[in-house]
Amino acid sequence: GSPYDFISLEWLQKWLDESTPPKPIDNTACLCSHGKLHPDKISLMKRISEYVADFFYRRYGGGPRLNVKALCKDCVVERCRILRLKNQLNEDYKTVTNLLKVTVKGNDGFWVGKASLRSWRQLALEQLNEQDEDAEHSNGKMNGNAQNKDESNEEKREEEEELNFNEDIVCPHGDLCISENERRVVSKEAWEKLKQYFPKAPEFPNNKECCSQCKILEREGEENEALHKMMASEQKTSLQNLFHDKCRPCLGSWPQETDELYIVSQFFVEEWRKFVRRPTRCSPVSSIANSVLLCPHGGLMFTFASMTKEDSKHIALIWPSEWERIQKLFVVDHVIKITRTQGPEGTRYASEPQLCPECREGLLCQQQRDLREYTQATVYVHKVVDNKKVMKDAAPELNVSSSEAEEEREENKPEGEQDPDFNQANGGAKRQKLSQQSYITYQKQGIRRSTRHRKVRGEKALLVSANQTLKELKIQIMHAFSVAPFDQNLSIDGKILSDDTATLGSLGVIPESVILLKADEPIVDYAAMDDVMQGQRGGEGTRIWVGK
Repeated sequence: GSPYDFISLEWLQKWLDESTPPKPIDNTACLCSHGKLHPDKISLMKRISEYVADFFYRRYGGGPRLNVKALCKDCVVERCRILRLKNQLNEDYKTVTNLLKVTVKGNDGFWVGKASLRSWRQLALEQLNEQDEDAEHSNGKMNGNAQNKDESNEEKREEEEELNFNEDIVCPHGDLCISENERRVVSKEAWEKLKQYFPKAPEFPNNKECCSQCKILEREGEENEALHKMMASEQKTSLQNLFHDKCRPCLGSWPQETDELYIVSQFFVEEWRKFVRRPTRCSPVSSIANSVLLCPHGGLMFTFASMTKEDSKHIALIWPSEWERIQKLFVVDHVIKITRTQGPEGTRYASEPQLCPECREGLLCQQQRDLREYTQATVYVHKVVDNKKVMKDAAPELNVSSSEAEEEREENKPEGEQDPDFNQANGGAKRQKLSQQSYITYQKQGIRRSTRHRKVRGEKALLVSANQTLKELKIQIMHAFSVAPFDQNLSIDGKILSDDTATLGSLGVIPESVILLKADEPIVDYAAMDDVMQGQRGGEGTRIWVGK
C-alpha cells in the first residue's frame, strides 16, 4: 500500500475543533523508552497518508514524526514474550495443581507456605505486569510524567515486599518457622516449577530443622502461659468479690462493721479483671499505681463528698480484709485510706494522705476548661410540646363545630403520640411529666402559658463543638426536628439561649447537656376573630389563625 504516518488522535480531535487555534503536533505521549512508537499506544494514534502528514507537519510543525517504520521492534518482541509467559503460566498452574495432589515420600520434598501456594499464580502474574509497568515508567520519564509513575511503582514495591513468595514461613530470625500448620511439603518437580517464577524465594528442604531460637521462645511462652493461668486463678480466689463487683462498700452509706476503707484506682481494677478473664492474652498486673489519684505534692485530689458522687468513677473502695491480701499480691506505691471517727461532735471522716486544696482547685478549673473546649461532643435536645387544648380554651366560641368527643380523644392519647418527632425518635415511648417547679421556671422565662404541664416529647442526640455558634446549633436542630431557627426557643437549666452569635462554650453548653426546645406555635388573632363574629355569624366553627 501507499506510505502512511501515525499522528496523535488527541491532537487531531483538537485540530477539528475550530473554536481553538491548533497547536504544534505532539506525539511524545505515545513513545516507548526507546524513542519509538509503543505497541500498546497504537490505539491512541490515527493512521493518515504521507501526503496529509507532510501538509500537517509543514503547516503546524511539532513531532516526532512516526512513519511506517516507527513501531518499536524491541517493545513488540517484549510484549510477545510476556504474552507467551502468561500462556505458559496458565499451563504451569495446572501442572503444579496436579503435582500438589501427589503425596511426597522421603526427604525429597520442600517446605512451602500454604498462603504462598494459594496466591503464587497471582504473584507471578504481578511480576509479569510489573515488567510492563517498568517499561511505561521509562516512557513516562521521557514524557514528563515521572513523578506519578514513581509514586505508583513505589506503592507496588511496598505491596510486593509484603507478598514475597514463601516468606510466610520465615521466622523473625530468618529461619524456618516452627508452626507446621502454616506450611506443607511439595514435591521436587513442583518446587522446580515454582522456582522458575520465584528464583529468589527462600528454600527449605523437607529435612530442614526448625528455628532453634523460636523453639526456646515457644517453650518459654508455654511456661509463662501456665504461670499466668495459675496467677489469675489465685488472685481471683483471693479477691472474688472484687472481681465480681459484689458486696462492695459505699461511702454514701458507710458500713457499720468497719471504721476504715482503702482506695485504689478504678483503672487498676479494670486492667486486673481483664487479666483474670484472659490470662493468656493480657499481661499480668503486678503493681497498683495510686499516684494517679494524688497530686505532685502527695495530697489526695478528691474530697469525701466528690468521691460519693462525680469522682466515684475514678476510685474503687477496698475492705480491710481485702487490702491485706492485695498487699501480698501486688506492689502498692501509695496507701490511700479513709477513716471514720465518732465523737461528741458527730461522725467525721479523714483521709490519709489529706486533701491538697490548691491542687483540687486547679483540677476543678481544668475540668471546667475542658468542658468548654470540646469538639464533636454529644448534647441532647428535648422538644417541649404544648397541649392542643390551649387553643380551644383561648377561644371557645370558635370551636362550636368541633366534636367534643374528638377533642377528648386527642387529650387522652398517650404522651408523645401527638408529636411526630417524638414518635420518630423514641418509637412512641412515654416520657415523664415536667415537675411543677420546672413548669413555673418556664413561665417566668416568658414562654406562653399552658393549661397543663408541658411534657418532654422528643429527644435527639446532636454532635456539637464548643466553638460553634448558637445559630449553627439551631440549623442542626432544624434538620432534626423540622423547626425553623426563628421558631426555636432554646433553654438550658432554666437559662434562655438567645444570642445567635455566641459560642456554645460561652453559653454554658457542656457535653451531655440537655437543651429544651420550645417551638413557636400559632396564636389566636383576636382582631380577626371580631371580624368573623360580627360579619360572618353564620360561619360558626370557622377558625382564623396566623403565625407569630
